[in-house]
Amino acid sequence: MDVIEDLADPDRREAAQDLLGALGGTVVPRLLAELVDEESSVPHDAIRFVLTRSIGAAAYDPVVAALAGATRERARRRLGRTLSAMRDVDRHVGALSHPSAEVRRCAAFGIQSTCSVAYGREPRPDVDYGLLAEALIPLLGDPDPEVAQRAEWALSLLGPAVEEPLRRVRAEGPGRLRAAALSVLAAIGGEEALSDADRAAVDRLIRIKLPGDRARPLDTCFTSWIAVPGGDQQGVAELLGLYDARPVTFALGHSVGQHDSDDGAEYGRVHVTAEVDGWTLVLGPWCNPVDTERAEDVLRLVTELSRRYGRAQAYCFGEHGGGSGWLVAERGAAVRRLSASGRDGDARFTLGERLPEELAAGADEGADPDDAEEWADFATYLAPPLARKLGVSPFDLGPRTEVRGAGIVALTPYAREHGRPRTGAYLV
Repeated sequence: MDVIEDLADPDRREAAQDLLGALGGTVVPRLLAELVDEESSVPHDAIRFVLTRSIGAAAYDPVVAALAGATRERARRRLGRTLSAMRDVDRHVGALSHPSAEVRRCAAFGIQSTCSVAYGREPRPDVDYGLLAEALIPLLGDPDPEVAQRAEWALSLLGPAVEEPLRRVRAEGPGRLRAAALSVLAAIGGEEALSDADRAAVDRLIRIKLPGDRARPLDTCFTSWIAVPGGDQQGVAELLGLYDARPVTFALGHSVGQHDSDDGAEYGRVHVTAEVDGWTLVLGPWCNPVDTERAEDVLRLVTELSRRYGRAQAYCFGEHGGGSGWLVAERGAAVRRLSASGRDGDARFTLGERLPEELAAGADEGADPDDAEEWADFATYLAPPLARKLGVSPFDLGPRTEVRGAGIVALTPYAREHGRPRTGAYLV
């Protein structure tokens, strides 16, 4: 039909969409054939718009049938995007029990896209979110792992209305769905969404794992940390004003750190390690020595730590071009601070002269300290090797690390003023 070809012409596209919408279900087979035709010159996004917006409900079942029967990967992708873009929530719910895993997955994604309350979206007034939860929960145990994962993601974005059905699964079963229900509950409402029994079970699991816990690298996309010699974890926590401490495994501490660093700077919580190779590390964005909001407080705290423990340091490092920063204090005085991000404003953080360890790290990499441009480029990567030369780097922790005690996650003074951090689903 020439009118379908008009979708390829920006000047005729709107009129073609209107006409095809008026023709309704009669043109759906031809549109679907055009959608999966790899030789077609008609943009598949334009066809998708007609099927999902101009025609709508009359196209739903034919799209499902086409997707279930598709054998080519590109055709499955195009049909799957089309099905997920449909806004018919009731039909999506019905398709969750379809024999085709691809249809089930795309229907769950369609519910997620249409009904998500993430990023401040309001719940749809015409949708019963509790019933949506009841329909999606069985898919948490779907034999296809991609369907199960999509159901978990969809449920986690539907807001607090799905918490009660998930808590019923935790209390009453079926057993095969309990673990996934716990993860979704934690993702939706954090620890606060869990029952007392589940919170106690998590605490027991941590206690069981701690005796056999082994160190692991504690790197995140953007890692900030304070390093203090020795193993006086309690003394360090008291000096920093930390409170509400709870024991954690290295995996749990790392998972919390990823959440707090990768999803935005969370200043209200830190992970304090056990003694690792003779040092105690405090990790979290709150520890960043060259963060505009935190720099002066970190300078004060690290200086105080060095007065009590002889020396102390703070670092930050961004793995994807975020640069480096460090602060070194000895016996109550800051001897060096530098921000090496390559951005304007770095100079305002500079204190002291280059340390012998900075020069030694540069020599290891062949960086010329007299070449200002070369040195500035090298410095953006310097925090981890400098920490290694001055003590311990969290990037180097592993099975051979000597560990004494157990780590904790604790709240910072920032949380007293600004509220407790939101918790989520973490790895234990």
